[in-house]
Amino acid sequence: MNETSTLPVSRLAMLAGARKSAPEYYGPFLDSDDEVLKVGAWCILLDRRDITLEQLPQLVKLARYASIRNKSFPLLQDIWEYALASQVAAQPLEVTEDRAEALLLSAKSRSDDAAQAVAYREQFLATGRTGLLRHIVQAIEHSDGWATALPYAVDGLLLAPHDPMMANALLLLLQQARQADQLDSAIEHLSRSDLHPYLQGLYRAALLQLRGDPSGALAALRKFSTLKPPRPDMLKAATPIALIIRAECLDKLGRYEEAYGAYVELNQVDQGARIKLESFGAAVVQHANVTLAPMAADPRAGNHFDMLGFPRSGTTLLENALAAHPAIETFEERPSMTAVRRYLNTHLRDDSSPEETSALFLEARERYYLELDIARRKKGASVFVDKLPIRSAEAKILIKLFPEKRYVFSIRHPFDVVLSCFKQHFAPNFAMEHFRRMDTAARLYDFALEQWFDTFSMDDERVHYVRYDALVTDFEATIGSTLSFLGLEWDDDVLNFASAADARSARTPSYQKVRQGLSIGVQSSWRNYGFLFESEAARPLYKWAEFFGYPTK
Repeated sequence: MNETSTLPVSRLAMLAGARKSAPEYYGPFLDSDDEVLKVGAWCILLDRRDITLEQLPQLVKLARYASIRNKSFPLLQDIWEYALASQVAAQPLEVTEDRAEALLLSAKSRSDDAAQAVAYREQFLATGRTGLLRHIVQAIEHSDGWATALPYAVDGLLLAPHDPMMANALLLLLQQARQADQLDSAIEHLSRSDLHPYLQGLYRAALLQLRGDPSGALAALRKFSTLKPPRPDMLKAATPIALIIRAECLDKLGRYEEAYGAYVELNQVDQGARIKLESFGAAVVQHANVTLAPMAADPRAGNHFDMLGFPRSGTTLLENALAAHPAIETFEERPSMTAVRRYLNTHLRDDSSPEETSALFLEARERYYLELDIARRKKGASVFVDKLPIRSAEAKILIKLFPEKRYVFSIRHPFDVVLSCFKQHFAPNFAMEHFRRMDTAARLYDFALEQWFDTFSMDDERVHYVRYDALVTDFEATIGSTLSFLGLEWDDDVLNFASAADARSARTPSYQKVRQGLSIGVQSSWRNYGFLFESEAARPLYKWAEFFGYPTK
């Protein structure tokens, strides 16, 4: 999407001039082959009215961009350059702000990240607002992965070199993608340019962690804690990053009780509006007990599957392996059932007859599939897998909506699953909110598994159970049996899932492990935190560990 996609972080060498005057710094960008950088630089200089008389004629050609036309016309009027102003006004526009807004609304209605990125880019060209570049980075990272988003993150920092949030967007992108060398290079360019010492301190700690030096990372964090944040929003953004690094490094060093305290502190950040935990259970069982008349068969059940289990149970690893198969398209963490619930909440009445209810369920089913159709991108895919592990809690409505559908269900030691959920910094919602505490995380696990196994058994032919341990230790056999369940033959592309995952969006915290491939082995740490499983709050997990055949001592 960006013509600068082949250029490395070394472009940040241009930050060396960031403390010069605006015309000196932005001047080299005015003739750039990078459209975003060129338009952004012209807009900044026009806003400052730092345009020379010799540069004025160039504005006529550039007035095809609405941003430059709208900024240059009043300038030309004010300095009595009426002929140039008339020429600028007469230039046909390549894109308008109204068109860009319409494109964005359309893209959002389809939950289409790639189209949103295009729309945000057009908005930028139409307005020159540099803040839009952060939206572009986020949308492209979601649709195409970090590498495609990187040039826009670099452009954003070059155009707004003194904006700490723009710098953080670039550094965080590289950290989450585990690109240690490029992160190191970016930090070095900031250091040479005497920019953002606060962020330099934070991401030096992150870099040391990436390079396997937890003690060094903790020392860097202590130094970072003495630095003054440049503004409140930067402190808010940096705090969870620092806490995650600290907790993970303490864990790596075997200081587990200290690590637990750090995770507790992390989970107290970004509380936001208080969410009633019981609202999740009420929502997922709301329409589970309705009576239905016989429904028409589901014509898509043969090649549409759900991937369920529980967050942190190995579904991201499994999904990435399957997504590498040329015939499989996966849909990751999409709220496809939200459309179902909203439709039923609106139209289903307490006194609806079984026939009326069935008709509503059929329409709700179509709305579910429409959500997936909107998200389809992969040419040649013939099998579709919708992955949202927490949806196992919705088993009782799933079987009514999709009686013929088949499922891939991931199993991992319950202690490891719940501990891992507690240790992540999830985006808040009424399911993930449970993971702020071990006791509520354990209750949610128990609820979800109860709902599932009240509906499906371990030997149900509609369900293919995949054990995380087997997936990691006997990958080819486990993936082979899963492909067979999906009706597909083996393809060697699945062996390259780690490199494919490296280019994909990190939609879940599991991606940092998935990008390391199978070399990391089976990840189990519950024994290190055994003190957490001695409490009464952990009792519900014991029955599930025994049910799946896992040790509890």
